[in-house]
Amino acid sequence: MKVAIIITTKNENDKAATCLEECQRQIDSLASDEKYSFSIFMNTQGSMGIESTWSHASKEQFEFYIFIDSDLSLIENALAVFLENSEFLRHKAIIVGSVARKGELVFGGRTRRGRLIEPDPVIPVPCHLFDLNLAFIPEYAFSKVANPSDIFHRSILDYGYGERSAKADVARVLAPGILAETARQAEVPDWKNDELSFWRRSSSFLVNIVKKIIMAVRASI
Repeated sequence: MKVAIIITTKNENDKAATCLEECQRQIDSLASDEKYSFSIFMNTQGSMGIESTWSHASKEQFEFYIFIDSDLSLIENALAVFLENSEFLRHKAIIVGSVARKGELVFGGRTRRGRLIEPDPVIPVPCHLFDLNLAFIPEYAFSKVANPSDIFHRSILDYGYGERSAKADVARVLAPGILAETARQAEVPDWKNDELSFWRRSSSFLVNIVKKIIMAVRASI
């Protein structure tokens, strides 16, 4: 199998790239430009960076892509769970891993409205949206769409990824059990936080729209 492990860093001081290069000599390190550094693929540029990374990685024709946040602590057989369930689904589904913090579910598969789904302990269960903190993506998933990065385009109204893969008729499932632990709390944007006032949420929503427009304009230049 030809597998790409895409590790997303959360800060510039993360040492995961150096660790991989020193401990796993068979890993290929690639570089795209000054904004991104990879080992196997290392991304420090947020959601737009993920799209750029995915577009870059997909050209290498890997059979599977595994997205992992660098601060996750995987259970011992996490990768085996992904591979076994992918084989069961004939390698035609995006498989999402659930991540917990002190026993509380914080990332994973989500409903159409963005609510986290509790994983079944034994079997994979369908999910509409998903977080990209821990996900197993077979080649089939992006071969179904015209532009591979479209699968991971995060729209303004989405709580997680998955909407475009749904339109492309790519199945999304949540792997059995909790596959990783993290010390990081889930970040809820102000416009999605029901505890804030209507005006606070509205202003945050408008700011988010403006940022998306600016990023889209910059990307097209």
